Amino acid sequence: MPNIDDIYRYLYGAWRMMLGKKDGIDQLDISAEGFWQSFYAIAVALPPLLAGWVAYSADLTAGGEDATLRFTIVLRAAFVDIVAWIAPIVVLTFIVHRIGLAKRFAPYVIASNWGGALLAWAFAPVTLVQLLLPGRNDAITLLAVIVFGASIVFSYRLTQTALQRPHTYALPFFACIFFGSLFVTILLQQILGIGFEAMQKI
Repeated sequence: MPNIDDIYRYLYGAWRMMLGKKDGIDQLDISAEGFWQSFYAIAVALPPLLAGWVAYSADLTAGGEDATLRFTIVLRAAFVDIVAWIAPIVVLTFIVHRIGLAKRFAPYVIASNWGGALLAWAFAPVTLVQLLLPGRNDAITLLAVIVFGASIVFSYRLTQTALQRPHTYALPFFACIFFGSLFVTILLQQILGIGFEAMQKI
């Protein structure tokens, strides 16, 4: 796993790319080793992700006392998020040559992995409010919408900077990745029985 200094540098590089700064990619390790090390970003993002899974479980069970049910929901939510993180990358490996991104594939994956970790931490305040003040649903929803909207903008700018392609190419590419990941998330939630509609039947 990268050391603390390297992790800080990678996160800083991802942040620079989210601001549209091309020099951000210079902070990343885009070697073959750096490609595989970038998946440690999932471990870096684990604390805020775990908090989010716990909050999601509490919402689905309406704060119920069934600890076993809540624990299994956390595990299922974890599986969904990890698969939704990795699945688009796996799909890209099969089509990257066909869409002309062979040279930009590694920089994109590395940047998006570290960017994903950074955005996971950006959602931490929302999750903390949700866990500590569960009754203030309107305020939590508004805060979540604002952070989510900002994360989409920053993710797109990181994508466009990593691909080094015009918006006419980067925007459809980002839309496919974003909606593909969203589709996988919703589909797996329904299959695993942790969608809100499925939980209402329990």
